[in-house]
Amino acid sequence: MFSLRPPRGPFPVAALTFVAPVSPALTVGDATLAATNIPALVLEELAFTVYYPADPSPRANKGLNWLLRPVNAVLRGFAHFTGAPVWLMWPVVYLFGTVLKIPVYPNAPLLHPGDTRKQWPLVIFSHGLAGSRTAYSQLCSEMAAAGRVVLAIEHRDGTAPACAPRGRTVLYYREDDVAFPPDTEGPPAFPLRAEQLAFRQHEVYRIYAAFCGLVRDGPGAGAGLAAIDGADVDLGSWTPAAGLPVVDCDDLALAGHSFGGCTMLSILSSPSGAYPPLPVTKVLLYDPWLEPLPTPGPTPTASISRPSTSTLSEGTPPSESESELKSSSALPKMLVINSQVFSLWKDHFSRLAGVVDAWEPQGRRLLTLVGSKHVSFSDFPVLPLVRTKAATTLMERTAMLSLAFLDGTLDAALERVPTRKMVEKVIGKRKDGRPKRTIVGEVGDVVVH
Repeated sequence: MFSLRPPRGPFPVAALTFVAPVSPALTVGDATLAATNIPALVLEELAFTVYYPADPSPRANKGLNWLLRPVNAVLRGFAHFTGAPVWLMWPVVYLFGTVLKIPVYPNAPLLHPGDTRKQWPLVIFSHGLAGSRTAYSQLCSEMAAAGRVVLAIEHRDGTAPACAPRGRTVLYYREDDVAFPPDTEGPPAFPLRAEQLAFRQHEVYRIYAAFCGLVRDGPGAGAGLAAIDGADVDLGSWTPAAGLPVVDCDDLALAGHSFGGCTMLSILSSPSGAYPPLPVTKVLLYDPWLEPLPTPGPTPTASISRPSTSTLSEGTPPSESESELKSSSALPKMLVINSQVFSLWKDHFSRLAGVVDAWEPQGRRLLTLVGSKHVSFSDFPVLPLVRTKAATTLMERTAMLSLAFLDGTLDAALERVPTRKMVEKVIGKRKDGRPKRTIVGEVGDVVVH
């Protein structure tokens, strides 16, 4: 099987993709498609892939398509995102799109957590621009192999290469693909991204509520969740007849890369008033992109609570007082893992350091991986045929630090890896004459800020 590397951990991993209709459909923002003048951001359907500890049958085979379907639409979406001609991208996209597999069990039953664990913790993962619900399968699978249930969202806001909500195709949106009505007060700096953030918030809240309804009360309470493409899946393992739900919806970690990290910060700092607050315990961000968010901030607000999942119903107002929510004990733990590229982006890094300090004033929760790039947190650098030793080292280091943070053992983990202070070195000049800089150290060294 032509595949990515298998996840490491004590549990076998499976993946199951759910969809659920949004009825009535929800139009978000004022953006319209420049070519047709129809609304650009219409939430018609939720979609996400669940990576989870599996209980496969002895005859089960691994192999989940890495590239989403239809491949031709994804090809056109990547071409539109990069600006490259379709014919140039066709060989690569079709090679990986038709052959490459994620080494997990498709649609296998969920493993029961047992008497010791009792429940699996929950993670919701948000992808970046041109990402997808499978583009971070290495990280999501590692989390699942360690005993977590991960919901990798397919954002249908024009940030994926392509998606097909309710049978229509949505390709990646560039800024010039959409138009906005005249705004006398002045638009935000990133008008499309601002409205996409609002769209993504709806997806996160609704997916959380639908999934927790499924595991708590059974398929009838899952807001119409069904396996994608009509696959026949036995959901009995997700909803045991007795005892606690197998997934702990009160132990929620939010994770995201780039614009996905921006998404999670927007939820924490500017939560939607249309939904119950999320019971977030941890926040794990990879190269969070801050520019679409209002300044100053984002900083902690009355966005964090610990409601019982039995009270979660759409539209229920928060019950906690603002003073309770702003107390330090109510804030989730946060870890930011930056690429070298984002940490050398001085203005952005300065703002990010202030954000992390507001959430984690004791420090040691903003890290940089020496030698890494913005794409290093995704599957792309570790695909077969292009995978390098450096890319593998960075993925393994990212997974190890992520799992240690989620398990509450990050400080001990940092004692086991090479760490250093941030020391920059000029290694040449850019085309515009500015100095080209790097961070001193070996690939995978961890800078602790």
